[in-house]
Amino acid sequence: MSFMLSLATNPYDPFTDYEKWKVFDRQEGFDTDGLLARTVSSSSQISFADQDIAVEDAIDSILANPSFDGLYIKVESPD
Repeated sequence: MSFMLSLATNPYDPFTDYEKWKVFDRQEGFDTDGLLARTVSSSSQISFADQDIAVEDAIDSILANPSFDGLYIKVESPD
């Protein structure tokens, strides 16, 4: 199962409509992809399953940060 981080107000699904999701995110003045990339601890030398776990851990870490309370949500892959 894969997850992504999204602004709670973003009406687009980052899995199924990534370009519109990204445009909305940037128009609102955010760089959610960049925030997640800076937070995740991963490596190309670990399995895809472990990379998914690292991304989910980073998302959970961001959501647990009181500075971001209510700003972001965790979106589950539709597949």
